[in-house]
Amino acid sequence: MKVLLLVSFVSTLLITFCTGNPSEDYVSKCKYPSGCFQPRDQISKCISTTRPYAYDSATKTCRIHPRVGCGQNTCNYFSSLLECRQKCPAI
Repeated sequence: MKVLLLVSFVSTLLITFCTGNPSEDYVSKCKYPSGCFQPRDQISKCISTTRPYAYDSATKTCRIHPRVGCGQNTCNYFSSLLECRQKCPAI
């Protein structure tokens, strides 16, 4: 029983750590298209099973950015290529 409680506590802690709510400052920076120019985070706090996309302002294209987990602190991440292209057309 103690092991089950410990496992559920640790799981809850990890989920909470990886899915925090964005602050007002974060939300205000994520207006598009200016959000497309936010830097891409290089540090992952969690393992991601998705292949997120980020806008690359140097090439003016949306590219796969594999170093993403949960907890990224930038709005330059998109769950699909279509979403990235819609929010960040070749600017």
